[in-house]
Amino acid sequence: MSDPSALRDDERSGGIQVIARAAKILNALGECPNGMSLGEIAQAVALPRSTVQRIVSALDSVQLVRVQGAGGVRLGPALLRLIATVHTDVVAIAQPWLQSLCDATGETVSLARASGLQLAIVHCVVADRELRVVPRIGMNLPLYSTSGGKALMALDSDEAARALVGDAYEAMTDLTIKTFPELLASLKAIRRTGISYDRGETLEGISTMAVAIDTILGRYSISLLVPSTRFQKHEARFRDAILKCKEGLVDEIGKAALRD
Repeated sequence: MSDPSALRDDERSGGIQVIARAAKILNALGECPNGMSLGEIAQAVALPRSTVQRIVSALDSVQLVRVQGAGGVRLGPALLRLIATVHTDVVAIAQPWLQSLCDATGETVSLARASGLQLAIVHCVVADRELRVVPRIGMNLPLYSTSGGKALMALDSDEAARALVGDAYEAMTDLTIKTFPELLASLKAIRRTGISYDRGETLEGISTMAVAIDTILGRYSISLLVPSTRFQKHEARFRDAILKCKEGLVDEIGKAALRD
């Protein structure tokens, strides 16, 4: 007779394996918003095409992916709705930390995420003072010129940055990064220090400082937005405060698992 407990263990391990494989497929699709063919997915996740086809079919049945023709498997509406809910949850968790950072520095604080080639602001706490920076929620700015965008790009490899933004950049101001080697030097400095800067590269008269958080709920940047006339004078104090905010918020949300 078969051991019932052994059968349950086999079923459990088989279920875990399927979930792990489905997660790898969803992660691969998340890196390719324009869609992937079954063959491309199979190559990306190192699984047989037949296995990928079965898992994709199951994910499609619950709208976690959407299959459109021979070459188009994309993330589905159910998963995109879940992602939108997660962003809302992150704002709720981050709000007290962002408010504390604003109170400690007397400056505006923003929470943002990458959206294609742009940095999308999802929440901000505006400083309560006469001369202040007031960003627009939903405002999209280039990743390569903003401190938040560069902080997020620094989480990945140089090759990933090149693939994302290319080699030439539109100048937002006279100080905007204009070539990939310039961007590469900036990313290396960010990885070394943990701090990213935008000293008038995006908007004249405004300097920003940012950190990136890589959490189980996604990657976000936290930025201090400061009139340039005040930025240099208080830069050291701002740096200490934003690093403290990052540490506390990552501890509260939870770090992302190590990526391959």
